Amino acid sequence: MGDVDKYQIKVLKKQMFISTLKAWIIGVILIAELLFIGMYFVKSGLLGTTVSAGKKIAVIHYDKEVTEAYTAKIMEKMDRIRENKSYKEILFVMASPGGSPTASEELSEYLKFFQKTKPITMYVSSIAASGGYYIASAIKPLIANKNAIIGSIGVIMPHYNLGELAKKIGITEDYLAAGKYKKPISMFKEIDDENRKYMTEHLLKPTYENFINAVAVNRGISRDKLLPFADGKIYIANAPEVKGVLVDKISSLYKIKKALRKKYGAEIAFEKVEIEKKYPFLPEIKVDIGLETLLENFKMK
Repeated sequence: MGDVDKYQIKVLKKQMFISTLKAWIIGVILIAELLFIGMYFVKSGLLGTTVSAGKKIAVIHYDKEVTEAYTAKIMEKMDRIRENKSYKEILFVMASPGGSPTASEELSEYLKFFQKTKPITMYVSSIAASGGYYIASAIKPLIANKNAIIGSIGVIMPHYNLGELAKKIGITEDYLAAGKYKKPISMFKEIDDENRKYMTEHLLKPTYENFINAVAVNRGISRDKLLPFADGKIYIANAPEVKGVLVDKISSLYKIKKALRKKYGAEIAFEKVEIEKKYPFLPEIKVDIGLETLLENFKMK
């Protein structure tokens, strides 16, 4: 065997070694990626009906303004929890100042539906005002921290008149509309009496009536009993006058978890449910135009 053949064999061995090493590296990377994806699906609850070892209680924190988008995410997560037999119950921790009337109604009704399958413990940690209280009232008993803010049963639609500022900087409003009441509110002038009456009678009052009736049904009390507490006032949860009306029991998160451990056993695990991914370095950008601005300003507060 000549020197050339020896050199070629040496080169071939080197190439085979490099190829094998590459294959191993690619294999390790693929396995790592599969493990990472698997852990992501398990953590996010996307595996649906997978039954894991042990018993768990899902802890959901509603600590944002009530919006249709966030409420939809909450319900999607709860759907997966409902299908997963390892979850025995949901501990729903409410800390919302309110928001969308429609989103409040949707989640309120969903919670009552959900409870037919699995129990829910409702705890107001800091605030359940307006739409936040609308949601919290769906579950009995309603338990709250003694310093939590509750109530604010009412409807508001803020309006800002920027007319004087617009004149100073040379901005005028121009639009096309068909229909007398198509644009009842403008940010460049005060609301006149006719449109104020129209918006009150057709939007605010009907929504307010829906709010009162829903809470009365949720709480299992008469409308007359609720009305004295439905004028927009807020209350501290341990105020004597709201006991049995707006709140059933005063407690703390620690005591609630202790009671749940007693109910299910010391081995029960509390698992916080991540509702949405957080990207702290990306600012939230939101643009509302025309009717979207009007509806965004119309919230329960």
